[in-house]
Amino acid sequence: MMRIGFLPSDFNPMVLMLGDAEDFRALGGVMRGFARRPEDTRIDTMGFCAISNTALTLTATEGPPGIHPRTDGLVWRVDAARASAFAVQMDALATPEKLSGAEFLVCGTEDEIPVKLSRGEYTDDFLSSHTTEWRA
Repeated sequence: MMRIGFLPSDFNPMVLMLGDAEDFRALGGVMRGFARRPEDTRIDTMGFCAISNTALTLTATEGPPGIHPRTDGLVWRVDAARASAFAVQMDALATPEKLSGAEFLVCGTEDEIPVKLSRGEYTDDFLSSHTTEWRA
Protein backbone atom coordinates (compact mmCIF):
# COMPACT_ATOMS: atom_id res chain seq x y z
CA MET A 1 0.00 0.00 0.00
CA MET A 2 1.17 3.48 -0.82
CA ARG A 3 2.18 5.61 2.15
CA ILE A 4 1.89 9.40 1.90
CA GLY A 5 3.51 11.85 4.25
CA PHE A 6 4.17 15.55 4.47
CA LEU A 7 7.71 16.30 5.61
CA PRO A 8 7.68 19.89 6.87
CA SER A 9 10.85 21.93 6.72
CA ASP A 10 11.75 25.59 6.81
CA PHE A 11 13.80 25.23 3.64
CA ASN A 12 12.84 22.01 1.82
CA PRO A 13 9.33 20.78 2.64
CA MET A 14 8.23 17.75 0.64
CA VAL A 15 5.39 15.34 0.12
CA LEU A 16 6.81 11.82 0.08
CA MET A 17 4.87 8.97 -1.54
CA LEU A 18 6.25 5.50 -0.91
CA GLY A 19 4.96 2.47 -2.74
CA ASP A 20 5.55 -0.50 -4.98
CA ALA A 21 5.02 -0.91 -8.72
CA GLU A 22 1.32 -1.69 -8.34
CA ASP A 23 0.76 1.46 -6.25
CA PHE A 24 2.45 3.70 -8.81
CA ARG A 25 0.49 2.12 -11.68
CA ALA A 26 -2.72 2.83 -9.71
CA LEU A 27 -1.67 6.42 -9.01
CA GLY A 28 -0.78 6.87 -12.67
CA GLY A 29 -4.29 5.71 -13.55
CA VAL A 30 -5.75 8.28 -11.17
CA MET A 31 -3.67 11.00 -12.84
CA ARG A 32 -4.72 9.91 -16.35
CA GLY A 33 -8.36 9.91 -15.26
CA PHE A 34 -7.90 13.36 -13.73
CA ALA A 35 -6.37 14.59 -17.00
CA ARG A 36 -9.50 13.45 -18.86
CA ARG A 37 -11.97 14.70 -16.26
CA PRO A 38 -10.51 17.08 -13.68
CA GLU A 39 -12.61 16.62 -10.55
CA ASP A 40 -11.36 17.13 -6.99
CA THR A 41 -9.84 13.83 -5.84
CA ARG A 42 -8.61 12.91 -2.36
CA ILE A 43 -5.54 10.81 -3.14
CA ASP A 44 -4.87 9.77 0.47
CA THR A 45 -8.25 8.02 0.71
CA MET A 46 -7.84 5.88 -2.42
CA GLY A 47 -8.02 2.12 -1.99
CA PHE A 48 -4.33 1.62 -2.81
CA CYS A 49 -3.23 4.08 -0.08
CA ALA A 50 -2.55 3.26 3.56
CA ILE A 51 -4.33 5.35 6.18
CA SER A 52 -2.54 8.67 6.33
CA ASN A 53 -2.51 11.77 8.46
CA THR A 54 -1.72 13.81 5.34
CA ALA A 55 -4.86 14.90 3.51
CA LEU A 56 -3.95 15.44 -0.16
CA THR A 57 -6.54 16.73 -2.64
CA LEU A 58 -5.80 16.76 -6.37
CA THR A 59 -7.63 19.67 -8.02
CA ALA A 60 -7.81 21.86 -11.10
CA THR A 61 -9.22 24.85 -9.22
CA GLU A 62 -7.88 28.37 -9.67
CA GLY A 63 -4.67 29.17 -7.89
CA PRO A 64 -0.96 28.57 -8.20
CA PRO A 65 0.05 25.15 -9.55
CA GLY A 66 1.71 22.57 -7.34
CA ILE A 67 1.15 21.54 -3.74
CA HIS A 68 0.18 24.19 -1.22
CA PRO A 69 -1.03 23.96 2.40
CA ARG A 70 -4.62 24.64 3.42
CA THR A 71 -6.20 24.44 6.85
CA ASP A 72 -7.68 21.01 6.03
CA GLY A 73 -4.56 19.49 4.46
CA LEU A 74 -2.71 19.95 1.21
CA VAL A 75 -4.08 20.90 -2.19
CA TRP A 76 -2.28 19.74 -5.36
CA ARG A 77 -3.25 21.95 -8.31
CA VAL A 78 -2.41 20.53 -11.74
CA ASP A 79 -3.77 20.95 -15.24
CA ALA A 80 -4.54 18.11 -17.66
CA ALA A 81 -1.17 18.28 -19.44
CA ARG A 82 0.82 18.15 -16.21
CA ALA A 83 -1.34 15.31 -14.83
CA SER A 84 -0.61 13.31 -17.99
CA ALA A 85 3.12 14.03 -17.69
CA PHE A 86 3.12 12.99 -14.03
CA ALA A 87 1.36 9.73 -15.00
CA VAL A 88 4.21 8.96 -17.41
CA GLN A 89 6.73 9.47 -14.58
CA MET A 90 4.69 7.15 -12.35
CA ASP A 91 4.61 4.51 -15.09
CA ALA A 92 8.40 4.75 -15.43
CA LEU A 93 8.80 4.09 -11.71
CA ALA A 94 6.44 1.09 -11.98
CA THR A 95 8.32 -0.80 -14.69
CA PRO A 96 9.09 -4.42 -13.66
CA GLU A 97 12.83 -4.16 -14.27
CA LYS A 98 13.12 -1.20 -11.90
CA LEU A 99 13.51 -2.53 -8.35
CA SER A 100 14.03 0.86 -6.74
CA GLY A 101 14.18 4.50 -7.67
CA ALA A 102 12.57 7.87 -7.32
CA GLU A 103 10.85 10.54 -9.36
CA PHE A 104 10.26 14.18 -8.44
CA LEU A 105 7.02 15.85 -9.49
CA VAL A 106 7.18 19.64 -9.67
CA CYS A 107 5.20 22.31 -11.40
CA GLY A 108 8.03 24.83 -11.36
CA THR A 109 6.57 27.52 -9.14
CA GLU A 110 8.72 29.16 -6.50
CA ASP A 111 6.59 28.46 -3.44
CA GLU A 112 5.27 24.98 -4.26
CA ILE A 113 5.98 21.88 -2.19
CA PRO A 114 7.58 19.19 -4.40
CA VAL A 115 6.44 15.57 -4.48
CA LYS A 116 8.93 12.71 -4.29
CA LEU A 117 7.75 9.30 -5.44
CA SER A 118 9.92 6.52 -4.07
CA ARG A 119 10.02 2.79 -4.72
CA GLY A 120 12.24 0.48 -2.68
CA GLU A 121 14.28 3.22 -1.00
CA TYR A 122 12.75 3.25 2.50
CA THR A 123 11.82 0.66 5.11
CA ASP A 124 8.23 -0.58 5.22
CA ASP A 125 7.49 1.29 8.45
CA PHE A 126 8.73 4.66 7.19
CA LEU A 127 5.74 7.05 6.98
CA SER A 128 3.48 4.67 8.84
CA SER A 129 0.43 6.52 10.17
CA HIS A 130 1.70 6.54 13.74
CA THR A 131 4.92 8.37 12.80
CA THR A 132 3.58 11.27 10.71
CA GLU A 133 0.99 13.92 11.21
CA TRP A 134 -0.36 16.92 9.33
CA ARG A 135 0.79 20.27 10.65
CA ALA A 136 -0.54 23.48 9.08
